[in-house]
Amino acid sequence: MLILLKVKTGTPSASNSYSSTSSSLFAKTGRVVCDLRISERLTMKLRLAVHWVLLGSILAVVSPAQAEPFLAFLDDFTKAAQRPPREERIETERHDFTQSTKTVGRRVVQVEAGYSYYYKDENQEIEHTHATPEMLWRVGLSEDIEFRLRWNYGWRLVDDVEEKNGAQDLNWSLKLGMTAHAGWIPESALEIRSAAPTGGSSWSTEQVEFGLDLIYAWPLSERLELYGSTGYGTDGLGDLSLLPDEPASDRFSVVTQSVALGAELSDRTTIYTEYFGIFSDGLADNISLNFFNVGVDFYVSDNWVLDVRAGVGLSPDSEDFFGGLGGGYR
Repeated sequence: MLILLKVKTGTPSASNSYSSTSSSLFAKTGRVVCDLRISERLTMKLRLAVHWVLLGSILAVVSPAQAEPFLAFLDDFTKAAQRPPREERIETERHDFTQSTKTVGRRVVQVEAGYSYYYKDENQEIEHTHATPEMLWRVGLSEDIEFRLRWNYGWRLVDDVEEKNGAQDLNWSLKLGMTAHAGWIPESALEIRSAAPTGGSSWSTEQVEFGLDLIYAWPLSERLELYGSTGYGTDGLGDLSLLPDEPASDRFSVVTQSVALGAELSDRTTIYTEYFGIFSDGLADNISLNFFNVGVDFYVSDNWVLDVRAGVGLSPDSEDFFGGLGGGYR
């Protein structure tokens, strides 16, 4: 965490001119040092973003599919549509932490929503958190590119503490199809995220945030798939479960990692098990959140799916229990 030292000086007089000059010089030097540290942190974040893009590029470059560009989305606006998206079964980003490697497809609009509940008992202080509608709008700009908007509202009740409630900051992002599965190379996608400071005072960070999420998957059989994701975000992208008590004043970053196993139980039902972790840097007391959860999807039709999930925390900082339900439609 960066600490900016503020030096207060009074009106200088002949007797303390030397002290005043020294204090002024010290203050300016302190500001320069802090500015340099801030610049170094921003530079590191920029390097991390570049590394993510390079990683996706490397995975795609080594793909044996010679007829395809080194990144799948690059020729979306020059080729005819090849994938009829409505002939495929709907795939949602909820309700597991790991998102899908699929984009919705050209000219497809998909909406997802739900409700989540979180329970935590910390030193006999009971905390209940509710979040809804967990709204996600997905619009297919092309075969491998989609635009997305996320909005959510949350409220938290803690014993003998005033309730916190309000809207979260609006999240928007672009999701890019990266590589097709070929041998050991996974099917992959990259989400480039940002958050605008539109939320209520309880959850807003009051500044623009940035994040990345690289998603990858390997089919193990016709009915079994291994998938995961690696992500980064500033200030937790305003997610209410990650924000400190003063979200507008504390500045930090998070790194996320997940791995999941999904299985087809029937033509209409799928199940998954998943581990995911969230780790912060820059807080006075950094958090290390680890979770395990299980979820089931039921497909009412190829265009409509319902979901339910439940999970537990695996580390002291984590919620003890969480659950939710929802669905998606296109």
